[in-house]
Amino acid sequence: MASPTFAETYSDLIAICKAAQSGLYECGRLRGRNDLTSDEELRQLVLSTSKAILNRLPCLQLENDAISDMDSRYSHLLTITEDPRAFQNNDFEVTG
Repeated sequence: MASPTFAETYSDLIAICKAAQSGLYECGRLRGRNDLTSDEELRQLVLSTSKAILNRLPCLQLENDAISDMDSRYSHLLTITEDPRAFQNNDFEVTG
């Protein structure tokens, strides 16, 4: 298992804060337009914010196979949720 560094951890936490801040800004923008009923825009906001945070989780620094596996599964699930046809033409089956 790898040992995280202070610089990597700090950078990851800053990136997570920026992703969350961006998500909050976009929520405010939707609210300001009184567009809270735009299910698709809100759905895309949730997905993009989740992906941005997931990509910078400090636990990924640990290079642990179980964490990497769960990260891959979660990333795959977000991609499928975003576009159910994303893996439609693939000849493999993802199990989990």
